Amino acid sequence: MSTILEADAAGTLHLPPSLLPHPGSGRRYRVTTEGGKVIVDEAAISEAAKESREAWLKELDARRARGVTGKTGTPLQQIFDDIRGGDR
Repeated sequence: MSTILEADAAGTLHLPPSLLPHPGSGRRYRVTTEGGKVIVDEAAISEAAKESREAWLKELDARRARGVTGKTGTPLQQIFDDIRGGDR
């Protein structure tokens, strides 16, 4: 099966989800070229990225357990900013 794509003015190609392995929001892909062909594979998530995500989720869970989220607690954006503050 072939699909013809047209590059935009900047030379960017936009791939439809049907051409991507495991399409979805936030997915990362590795793009390589071999013999004039473009190859798109799903990028593996590094161990450090997994650990960072897990730590972030644990911190969010801890804040939820303390009852500091929602309409009566700390605004969610402030919580995210506080958690991300450790990564800056």
